[in-house]
Parts: sequence; C-alpha cells; structure tokens
Amino acid sequence: MEHAFVWLARLMYLGIFLLAGGMLFRAWKIAVAGNLRYVADWRGVAIADAPRWAPWVLSVNFVVAGLLLAIGVATPVLGLPFTVWSGAPGLALWAYYFLLRIVAARAGRG
Repeated sequence: MEHAFVWLARLMYLGIFLLAGGMLFRAWKIAVAGNLRYVADWRGVAIADAPRWAPWVLSVNFVVAGLLLAIGVATPVLGLPFTVWSGAPGLALWAYYFLLRIVAARAGRG
C-alpha cells in the first residue's frame, strides 16, 4: 500500500507542472497568438467582450501558473513537507477558479 501512495504522490507532483503548463499555454495563446477564444472561464466558456477582459484572464493565468511553478521548484529545493506541497497547489487552484468566476461575473454584468 505504501508503494501505491508514493507513486500517487509522485503523479500529484508532476500534475503541478502539467496544470501550470496548461495555464501558460492559455496565457501564451491570448498574449502572443492573439487568440481571444482562450479568454474564457475555468470551464472554457467564452467571456463576453473578450478584448476588454483579456488582460485580466491573462494575468490570472500567469500569476497562478507562476505560483504553481514556484511550488513545484521549491519542493525539491527547499524540501517542502508533503502537506505543504500538496495543499498549496490546491489553494492556488481554488484561487484560479474563483478569480476566473469573478472576471466572468463582471464581464456578464457589462
């Protein structure tokens, strides 16, 4: 059973980088490629008036991806305990969810 838990923890750790990569991909598509289709909430539903809200969605993606990458790099460098490196990404993902919900709600009110 302990081996399964260790492998699950390793997969969770790698998932931090995959999530950050997905967020950086969305940010790159908005900023560099100019693809406003990625100006969307966490489910991928497009936000109304995309050019106006693109900088906000871009910032949320960059900030949370940077936070996730910082946690991922700090884990082996600083030797963060399991409770810290498994809980901090959860906090970052909830922040991502709620920040995009706020942006989508503000865009909906126009």
